[in-house]
Amino acid sequence: MKFATLAIAFASAVSGYTLLDASNFASKTQDGNWLVKFYSPTCPWSRRFAPTWEKVYTDLQDVLAPKDVFFAEVDCKVDRAVCDAADIDGYPTVVYYSAGVNKGEVPGDQSYESLVEYAQSI
Repeated sequence: MKFATLAIAFASAVSGYTLLDASNFASKTQDGNWLVKFYSPTCPWSRRFAPTWEKVYTDLQDVLAPKDVFFAEVDCKVDRAVCDAADIDGYPTVVYYSAGVNKGEVPGDQSYESLVEYAQSI
């Protein structure tokens, strides 16, 4: 179980997402616009969603960085307090933060098309 969590965390770190936890969540999301994926590595829906999130990030990171739009994720198995503070009640959940303020869950479904459209509208 721990190995799976580490493997997922390592894969995320390699992909370039910002990994957020209790020690850096507030300071990182304070500046700019953030699309934050809250997930659990043991959740089958989170595992199914991971490739979609990776593709959205990969396709948009260079386009949106100049607009101060960044991508991050929080492992709710590891950082339950961060997820509780964000009122996360299911996985995966993508939340939009602007200047440190939770602007709510990204509307619509979690399809590639829906997430790209939303991210580009920020």
